Amino acid sequence: MKRFDVIAMFASLWLLASMVIDAATPPELNVYMIGAAIAPATAVSALLYWLRVPRIDFAVVFATLWMVSEMVLELISPKPLSPLMAIVAVAPMVIVGSIINFQCWRRRSKLRPLTSPPSSTS
Repeated sequence: MKRFDVIAMFASLWLLASMVIDAATPPELNVYMIGAAIAPATAVSALLYWLRVPRIDFAVVFATLWMVSEMVLELISPKPLSPLMAIVAVAPMVIVGSIINFQCWRRRSKLRPLTSPPSSTS
């Protein structure tokens, strides 16, 4: 994996996310403010992706960074953001948590013996 590929991919995602969030927020919050607020999260995500951090760890860090970015947007916004933005900020953490719990549940069910222990008859 080349560094340029990672940089191009995350720069495109950063620009796309900035534009989508700009369309979903009040006009007082412009694309420049949004871009500055989500740039650190995008840079950290790109670095972790380039370092090939395990997928589950990457997903947890990404979801946390996404929620922190939404909190920063709420702080810099002149008007309160819609409740939909709060749902969008929390959704990745709920999805990642659900996936992790589902995987733990599957591992536990695979480790359990499928047969019942022999019964002692007297």
